[in-house]
Amino acid sequence: MSNNNPLFFRQYTCPICKTSFKSYSIRSSAVYVERRETDFHVIYRGHSPLHYSIIVCPICEYAASNSTFNNDLPDKQQVQLARALKALKADNRPDFGGERDAKLAMQCFQLAVRTAQLKKVSPGELAGLLLGTAWVAREANHSQVETEYRREALKYYLQAYHDSYQLGNLNELQVAYLIGELYRREKEYQQAINWFNLVISHKNIKSNPSIEKMARDQWALCREEAQQTI
Repeated sequence: MSNNNPLFFRQYTCPICKTSFKSYSIRSSAVYVERRETDFHVIYRGHSPLHYSIIVCPICEYAASNSTFNNDLPDKQQVQLARALKALKADNRPDFGGERDAKLAMQCFQLAVRTAQLKKVSPGELAGLLLGTAWVAREANHSQVETEYRREALKYYLQAYHDSYQLGNLNELQVAYLIGELYRREKEYQQAINWFNLVISHKNIKSNPSIEKMARDQWALCREEAQQTI
């Protein structure tokens, strides 16, 4: 394969069934950000790293992020997952190791959500996978799937923020802002405004100027959208 190709194969070993296989990844030199949306979704020009961020075992369908896929799991969890995945395995799955469009990436994320639920991961980690599924569903123009996963992501971000405080790869202010933005997209404007206010008035907001600007912008947009519904 030519080095000019933005895609290259990376080797993985499934922690459940021990299968070694290859799956495409994107060279960092080939990543071009086109724009960022208000729920942290990044639009890329050309190939999207988001589409290749989930790895799926071709044998047992264990799915996880490319940064954690190879991680060993406790023996007991391996046995439980192997049993559950065997019962859930579908026939005629597509090849997830090759080139992916948004629709195929969406299926990978859905399998990662399933795996995460079986593993009983933290609410913050599950929320991130649910939101990622909503993003790729949006790219694939599956609005109903996007809405379903966005609502589930909101539920688990709220749980992470209030109960466990295990927020995945985001900090407290980012999660609070994101909750506000997800509420806004659900047209629950008062809830959204409350969360944007929480962000703007937070004691650490001045050390997070980008989040402050986004929260102020979305607060104003939310007020405008709410007025239009009266």
